[in-house]
Amino acid sequence: MQTIKYLILFFVVMLLADIGGLQAQGRFIRRLQEEAEKKAVEEIFNRGNQPETSPERSEDPDARRPASNQRGGGLTQEVPDVNKAISDASASFSSKDYRAAKQALRQALWGVELEMGQNVLASMPTRVSGLTYIESSDRVTSTGIGFVGLVIERVYSDNNDKELSAAVGNDAGLLGLAGAFAASGMYMQSTDQTQQKQIRFQDHTAYIQYDDHTGYSLTAPFGQSSIFVLKGVNFSSESEFMQAANQFSLQTIKQKLGEK
Repeated sequence: MQTIKYLILFFVVMLLADIGGLQAQGRFIRRLQEEAEKKAVEEIFNRGNQPETSPERSEDPDARRPASNQRGGGLTQEVPDVNKAISDASASFSSKDYRAAKQALRQALWGVELEMGQNVLASMPTRVSGLTYIESSDRVTSTGIGFVGLVIERVYSDNNDKELSAAVGNDAGLLGLAGAFAASGMYMQSTDQTQQKQIRFQDHTAYIQYDDHTGYSLTAPFGQSSIFVLKGVNFSSESEFMQAANQFSLQTIKQKLGEK
């Protein structure tokens, strides 16, 4: 019985010793962990303060680098020589080179269209209702296939928020097929929109529209298939817009295009 007591006492002492050792080991481990965390934080911050270095690349000294363009004046705009194109077409036709003759005739027609377009631009006013035309915005484009692709454009501005743009050309080219039908009045009989109406403009049937986002627009067909389109942004009223529209002469434009 006494022996059992001694054994129990011995085990208790050993257990306490083990517990004390475990506690000491736990404190030692925690101290090492804290030291490691501290070192890790210091290393991170020190690394963040140092400039980053990119890995070195080994370059071949004989490798050729592509040149960077620093000069050049773009392309020159060339208008076809109409007389020369007609002469070339005649010669090609005589030699039965019909493909070359067709190409030369297209060049001749293209030159004629471009010249006519420039004449139309020259006939337009340079100032309209206090707006000045932007010379760099003048455009004459042509496909050279019988006036179908001829489009003439000019833009006027007050360098603020008011703008007027005028365009002359083939109705299908400017408006597309649906727009050409609308311009001819084929859609006007069934429309229920209140922001467009048919009017009389310089002895021609025309259509005026208004939209809160795009402003006023005037569409005036003339001749066989030509059309005059005027768009105005930030005009205060229909009356002000129409005053600007009447500064363009449809009769003069028709004459410059050879329309009767």
